[in-house]
Amino acid sequence: MQVGGFLIPFTKPASPVMWVRPYQDLSFESNGGKVTIKPSNDRSSIESIGRIFKILLGFSLIAVPLFLASENVLVMALDSDQEKEPCNFFDSGEYIEFDDVGILCLGYNERHSAKSFEIADEHFRFESDWGGSEEYRWAQAGDVVTLCIVDSAYDEYSCENRIRVQDSLPNQNFSYYSIYGEMTREMPSWVNDRPSSVAVEYQSSMVGPFGDDRLIMSLNDETGWEELQVRSYNADIFEMSHYYPEMQRGLIETIFPYILPIVIGTFILLSSGFRVPLLEFDQQQSKIQRRLTFSTSLSRYDWNNVDFQKFTLHEHSFTVTHHHSGDEHTSSSTSYSHHSGLNLTCTYEEGTHVLFFIEDKDSRTRTDLIERLFDAIGVEPPLNPSSSQIPSAVQTSSPIEIQPPLDSHTQTQQKEETSLQDDLELSREQAEGGFWDKV
Repeated sequence: MQVGGFLIPFTKPASPVMWVRPYQDLSFESNGGKVTIKPSNDRSSIESIGRIFKILLGFSLIAVPLFLASENVLVMALDSDQEKEPCNFFDSGEYIEFDDVGILCLGYNERHSAKSFEIADEHFRFESDWGGSEEYRWAQAGDVVTLCIVDSAYDEYSCENRIRVQDSLPNQNFSYYSIYGEMTREMPSWVNDRPSSVAVEYQSSMVGPFGDDRLIMSLNDETGWEELQVRSYNADIFEMSHYYPEMQRGLIETIFPYILPIVIGTFILLSSGFRVPLLEFDQQQSKIQRRLTFSTSLSRYDWNNVDFQKFTLHEHSFTVTHHHSGDEHTSSSTSYSHHSGLNLTCTYEEGTHVLFFIEDKDSRTRTDLIERLFDAIGVEPPLNPSSSQIPSAVQTSSPIEIQPPLDSHTQTQQKEETSLQDDLELSREQAEGGFWDKV
């Protein structure tokens, strides 16, 4: 069974196994009593050029990430026993060390210009390109600063506690800076008042309310995911810094960024058609095997107890419906292409299966190719000696039913249809399409 360009392991192949186009030939290779047949394309054709391009693209998307991942793993292995500077995977290399959680590295830093900086008693406000006009009220008890944003729209305060830090940390434990740890949750009573109830007279200032001190607060206490935010308010700069745990990169983290291009490259490579289907004929074992070049046993399928004296040729034709999607300038359209040729069918223990559909070339049966195929197998071709154009198996006055040669079938007696039924079947297939619509 085949879905698109991919074969499902251990399932019967689609029928026909090979569609030999007018521009294609077959190559034959004999080895130890076995004959291998596979398509042989003109290497200068557009189809071959497109296949080569896909192969190169897919191989590049696989090989380059694999090389880079291997290089990173090698570097990681060589550096594993060497003493390294902390936070070497971060750009700045700046870090803060705590007794309880270890080292937190500076992940990123935001600096926003401030202007029109004004202060009052436990109040300050300014304008920045980050939050526009901002106004704050604050109070301090010990190291803890209660910092509240003044929400003039709802006339209320939005407050949080932070630790004020001067030159060095007042406490070396990370939990000291978290409201879920040692930091107090108590706040001044005015946090529940209305900001409009307080008259504030601002004055322009060249110095921030906290000078060079920083306000520190833990945003995440979960082990391994700690996050520390550090703020500073100056008359010309508003700054926020975020610190995270030091990255301990293992093998998975090292190769993970390269997985997606490798998967895409593998998909392109598998769909490029570089694995050509081939059929191996073994008369001694009465077996025919389908497999792919550059493949494993998963792509193999065997037809056992094949009667090599009962190959049959039947005329077959079908119509392919091509749907063309339009764009903003053109509308969608539908076109049809008609294909006629011969189905080569084998007989085996479970019934019959179409191995080849050999499409006509210039509206003529490809007798020379058929003769070379049967000569390679070592079997007399089932052609009518009086006419090399039409197989004897199909010399009949009844019309030929037009249907794609898709499914294997058991040996059953098929009823002939009238010409009117054939016309209705053709009209239905052109309207609805089928497997060959997707070719």
